[in-house]
Amino acid sequence: MKSVYYIDYLKDGLRELLQSDLSVHLLGEDIAEPYGGAFKVTKGLSLEFPDRVIQTPMSEQGFTGMAVGMALAGMKPIVEIMFGDFSTLIADQIINHASKFVWLYKKTMNLVVRTPMGGYRGYGATHSQSLERLFFGQPNTLVIAPSILNNPGRLLINSIYKGLPTIFVENKLDYARRLIEHTENYQDLEINTLGLFFPTTEVKIAGFDESELTIITYGGLTQLAIELQWKFMVEEEIPIKLICPSKISPIDEKALLEFTKNDKKILILEEGYERFGWGTEVSKLLYQADSGWKIRHIGARSEVIGASHVLEEYVLPSFNGIETTVREMVGSL
Repeated sequence: MKSVYYIDYLKDGLRELLQSDLSVHLLGEDIAEPYGGAFKVTKGLSLEFPDRVIQTPMSEQGFTGMAVGMALAGMKPIVEIMFGDFSTLIADQIINHASKFVWLYKKTMNLVVRTPMGGYRGYGATHSQSLERLFFGQPNTLVIAPSILNNPGRLLINSIYKGLPTIFVENKLDYARRLIEHTENYQDLEINTLGLFFPTTEVKIAGFDESELTIITYGGLTQLAIELQWKFMVEEEIPIKLICPSKISPIDEKALLEFTKNDKKILILEEGYERFGWGTEVSKLLYQADSGWKIRHIGARSEVIGASHVLEEYVLPSFNGIETTVREMVGSL
């Protein structure tokens, strides 16, 4: 069956790794049958590969530490942290151990930590955060965030062979979304990429070389940005360009500057907290390259994310709030 949805591509990537490389092992809580992971990404894999899908006790520190040891021994462990909020529990293993071992022992560390991040599902304060920022800027550590513009399975394969500890951020809402090539308006888009293994993607409406605004975002907010792109084109004929990196730390400065070299109005979106966030670093990069840019940055408020829809919408970036900012920037208010 042909893969259509984000989760299908992700499962295909895991299956390909398990089939082709005996050193690949999956570790995590409830990842075996009959559960198959909190979001069913590993569903069925323990039946196909019973010796290499390892269901662990509820100790993120313990099984991530085990994975670090496996990577040191030349194996390729892929860890699933059930919710990204619990990545706080593995910061010591990744920041103080795995990333240091790359330098200390001059060894490749083929280790990937997969984890679902993000809100908008009413899961409450400790199951709705975007905490990938904890690992931004750490030496010898990658943070990869696929979106509907990328094949997440291929990015996962590239991550495990990179030889560096990698935090692989999967947005919860993306699991049920179609990849861009399976969407209705795909033929009307012009899509360009820079970077081979972890591409930065540019999306424009076909036939428009210049855009009135450029949106830079990653992961789950890519879908919202594309919806805004179409809304402004269909209703007001205002072309908006989208730039979406799959590697969010370290930032691919070359690709970002190449795709924005002719732009002047830029809106940076992230689901994580706005203060001291990814968007702040992107803004700094752009301003250092050209202080003539007009840049706005939208992220989550520095508040606890409540479970109700009202409380979530107050804290997290909303479609209506972003649309209002876009209108202000393009002068259509």
